[in-house]
This record gives sequence, C-alpha cells and structure tokens, in this order.
Amino acid sequence: MPPRRPIAPPAPDPYPHSRGRGALLGLVVGDALGSPLKARNLIAPVFPTLAEGVHRVLRAGGPFELKKGQVGESGQMACCLGVGLRELGTYDADAQLRHYLRWQHHAQGMSPHVEDVMTEMLESPMPKVTAARRLWMKGGRKAAGNGSLGRTAPLGVFFHQDQDSRLRASFADSALTDFDPRCQLACATLNASIAHSLNAGEGLTPQDLLQATLSELTVASATLGRVLPDFVQEVSMATAMIREDLDAARQDDPQLYWPELHMHRKPTLARVAFRLAYWELMHAPSFETALVDVINRGGDTDVNGAVAGALLGAFHGEEAIPTDWSQGVLEALGPRDGALWNTYHPRQLLTLAPELEE
Repeated sequence: MPPRRPIAPPAPDPYPHSRGRGALLGLVVGDALGSPLKARNLIAPVFPTLAEGVHRVLRAGGPFELKKGQVGESGQMACCLGVGLRELGTYDADAQLRHYLRWQHHAQGMSPHVEDVMTEMLESPMPKVTAARRLWMKGGRKAAGNGSLGRTAPLGVFFHQDQDSRLRASFADSALTDFDPRCQLACATLNASIAHSLNAGEGLTPQDLLQATLSELTVASATLGRVLPDFVQEVSMATAMIREDLDAARQDDPQLYWPELHMHRKPTLARVAFRLAYWELMHAPSFETALVDVINRGGDTDVNGAVAGALLGAFHGEEAIPTDWSQGVLEALGPRDGALWNTYHPRQLLTLAPELEE
C-alpha cells in the first residue's frame, strides 16, 4: 500500500479575532458617532424604513463637548473595564469598582446617574459595591438605566469560552451602577450574543444568532434567580421583557415610538437600546447601515450606538466597520489628554480580543 499522506492541520479560525475586535471597536465607534447627537429628538422614517440621515461622520461637540472621534461614558467605562480584566485576568467586582472610582477623576461625559452612584459610594458608610442597589431601592425599584449595557461588551469578548464566568461577571458589573434585574439580564443576554458570534465560525446568520441568544437567556435567567433570591419576581419580569424585546426585533415595526416604550423617554432607555440593537441585527444589511439608522433616530444616541455597534460588530466582524470611523476613533486625542489617552483609550481596549491564530 502507498504511504498515507499526513493529514493537514485545520486552518486557523479567523472569526474569534475578527469578531472580537469587531465587538470592541463597534462599541467605541457607535459611542463616538452618537455622542454629539445625544438627547436630540431627531425626525426619522417610520420602521422598517432605515434612516439614511445627514449624520454619517464623526463629529465634535454634543452636550459634553467631546472632541471628534472621542468616546463618551460608554466607551470610557468599557476601556476601564478592559483595564481591570487585563490586570487580573478575570473579573472581580470590588477591584473593578476601584477602577471605576479612579476613572471618574478623568471622566468626560459622565451621566448624572453614574455620578449619583459614585457619590453614594464615596459618601455612604455602607458597602460601596451595593451603592446602586441602595439607590434603586430608594427610587421604588423603577429605574432601569442603560449605562451598564453600553459598556458590557468587553465581558462577552473576554469570557467568550466560559459561559458561567460570563454570566456572573455580566450581572456583577451591571449591579455596580444599574442594579435593576432588567439591566443585569440585558447585559448577560447581549454578551451571550457576542460570545456566540465569536465561537460560531463561518455561515452565521442573524436567525441563528437570535436563536442561540434565546437559548442562553433561559440559563441566564435561572442563574440570576440564584444570584438574587430576594428578587425572583423581578427576575421573572425581566426575562419576560427581554423575550418580548427579542421577539419585537423580528418584526417590521419594533414598536419603539409607542407610549410604553419610546426612543426619547428616559424610563425605557435600557430596553430601547437593547431592542433597537437586535432589530438592526435582523433588518439592516450592514454594520454601516445599522449605525447610520441608529444615530439618526436621536434619543440616547451614544448608548444606542455603543450597544448596536457592539452587537453588529460582533456579528459582521472588524472588516465591516468603515475605516474612516475606526481610524477616527483610534487616532482621537493625544498625549496631552492624559489618562483618556494613556489608560482609558480604545487602543488599549482592543487588546482584549483573541489573538489571530497562525
């Protein structure tokens, strides 16, 4: 018999690297695109028509007077989250809290809610790690902000091969600023989608990704119920709402201009950002088309852009992000900007992505 030919090793999988960088870069690009338009009630076409809009490039300005390509709170806190993950090689809530408190001295564009939470951390004699929980309880358990959802994607990338660590880190990091179970479960669900994108290989479709996300939602809900045994009813309600949001993402009209859920109303901003991102996944043909639609609809455009950017970047990969957007963000600022250049800059965040296999 002729000698057997050696079996060639499998080709390296490029998707974890491309989609990991896509998720991280998508977050900061979406934030930078949306920050100058934050809180503007822009006129946009009725769904499912996609907004083409005049806002298609990086700009300076907005309520926090950011420089062109500079990221706001979502991007800066995501970079801060990256600092903690790189330092420890895992997630630790107490350590990450200290990183966030150090970041606040350099923050530009901090939201009033995060400022309130950090004030509670510093002024209350109670444990800092439960500050957001205390504020949520004092507020009648009503607030469901979108801040943690805007920064959470690094956890989906970093823990893309470790479901339990990813879930628990998603919950714990959200609880530092946005304790509401709706926020915690939304973060875990978004990170499930990001992780599945990195692991899925070639041929991933939006339908496949949505189905995988729904499957992990069941696990996430059960895990959160064990983490928060005193809030079982709230976890159940949060699970039902997220299922409703994912179902709405399939429809032509995601019902984001209704009295119960509206693009421009603060009490529903976390659900708006979450539902809009998944609607873009299911309906927009490209990363660029999706982000243009998101930011030209106004509202909380920085967080909406960050969440949609992370999800669509994970799905489409880094190559789908327009070069002028990515370069504009990675080249923004300079050494004179101190920690926002040296420590909390998107350049450092991208090092969390899996390395390209050789």
